[in-house]
Amino acid sequence: MLKYELGVNFGLKILFTFILLLSFYLFFHKKHAWFGTGFFIGLFWFWWIGLSFRYYNLSWMIPVIDVLIALFYAVLFFLIYKIYGFVYKKNSYAAKIFLIAVFAFGFDYVTPFTFDWFKPEVLFVNSIFGVSKIVLLLFFTAIVFYKELKWISLALLAAALLFKPAEVKLPKLDIYVASTDVPQDKKWLKNYIPVEIRNNFHIINNAINMHKDVVILPESAFPLFLNLYPELLQKLLALSNKITIVTGALHYKNHKYYNSTYVFEKGKVDILDKHVLVPFGEYIPLPFFQKEINRLFFGDASDYSTSSKFGVFKIAAYNFINAICYEATVESLYKLKPKYVIALSNDAWFTPSIQPSLQQMLIKVFAIKYGKIVYHSVNGFKSYIVR
Repeated sequence: MLKYELGVNFGLKILFTFILLLSFYLFFHKKHAWFGTGFFIGLFWFWWIGLSFRYYNLSWMIPVIDVLIALFYAVLFFLIYKIYGFVYKKNSYAAKIFLIAVFAFGFDYVTPFTFDWFKPEVLFVNSIFGVSKIVLLLFFTAIVFYKELKWISLALLAAALLFKPAEVKLPKLDIYVASTDVPQDKKWLKNYIPVEIRNNFHIINNAINMHKDVVILPESAFPLFLNLYPELLQKLLALSNKITIVTGALHYKNHKYYNSTYVFEKGKVDILDKHVLVPFGEYIPLPFFQKEINRLFFGDASDYSTSSKFGVFKIAAYNFINAICYEATVESLYKLKPKYVIALSNDAWFTPSIQPSLQQMLIKVFAIKYGKIVYHSVNGFKSYIVR
């Protein structure tokens, strides 16, 4: 049910670190086609993105999307190489500093349609190194300038090991982070929704029997506009006198649709609407043709609406940041003050694929970087706590 994500085995960390060092050394010091390298990096990193189109009867778009994404990164890497070559002719040191700057900082600004899951830090998360920018700067300087610096490069790598995050204490709450495994092709079927609701109440009652303080269910665990079902709300409000319930559901307000988190505690409910939507999944990130694209590809569906800011809510004496799926990988969310994040996801859209693992590694990057503890309840993948 619950996986505590406290880091991989130290032996595996050493192996991952060796692969990391070798890979970047070969990348920077051996000849290769940067266009082709970028193409296959983009393809293998993001091949899963098109999988959600299976559920719109648009499976033919999967290879098209995969190739377009791969070409984007192919062109990006090709441009990096061309700029590097141009600068190298004038000053080789300046050219190498350019490479270090790109790989340590540059990809933070490569955010097509606000999507920024391509981060070198992800490759460091299971190594013996940290994920801060100073670590990346020391690491890439040591690798790029290895031939010039020799043994000094080893000193730089050793220095990078000194930058470790501060430990964050768990809240004094016994929290049950639930996992569910509802296939996406059943998730919204009218005759299957009662099954999901029964399973949700089974999870909640099971958590009560285990004397938990809080139970967390995934995104859209209740696949309906929960605020329009007073009987369901009353049942959850009654149970909230025994346990705090955090669950995902839809929210209908002022003729608008929201993807939301419902927090039931002591007979009251707080509804937190999603602030950052998934591009092309929950809204069309274009200044024109939104309705036409929704009509053509998504069955005339409407875009979701958003809240004006990230939601923060309180359980007992602790403040938690609300994160719904994609939001859990948005860096600005982690800059908020509360040390605890409750994230809800439905990863069944992309299973089987590497998407849940990539999402997990991105969450680990930001949790480490900003000193957060993340409770992540997932449909279609194991739930976990990131410290």
